[in-house]
Amino acid sequence: MNELIFRAFAPEDKAQVQAFFADMGERSASFFNVDHGNERRTMEFFENGKRDHRFFGLFEDGRLLAYAFIWDVDRTVVWFGIAVRDGVQGRGLGGRLTQLVLEECRRAGHAAVLLRTHPDNVRARKLYEAQGFEQLGTHPSGEILYMRRFSL
Repeated sequence: MNELIFRAFAPEDKAQVQAFFADMGERSASFFNVDHGNERRTMEFFENGKRDHRFFGLFEDGRLLAYAFIWDVDRTVVWFGIAVRDGVQGRGLGGRLTQLVLEECRRAGHAAVLLRTHPDNVRARKLYEAQGFEQLGTHPSGEILYMRRFSL
């Protein structure tokens, strides 16, 4: 594995992010991009800016391999989401990106991170639990709700 670069998205990343979503397989999209919601929100960020959203990527040789977001960054508790490019899953990229984003959230003074995931997304559930997320229950969408609290 070559050097991985973690950074916030920049305007010049728009085409790569579009390709990331376009290349997303049906299963990944069913977990992460239902009705193209995350894709639309991300493209709004590139087109108009979204002050209460931050988007991050994990890049290798300039190619976007994994994507993450936090929303409601002006709040104490933020929403978090992550996706790893089909074809490179299983390399530990999701865990690495999650660690980096959680550290960003902790440094920014957030008290906790929330996320929700489909009950059938076993790989993601294992990742979140290994990263210290606690299962809170079921979201009205039917997805599992998780929270990762930070020590003060």
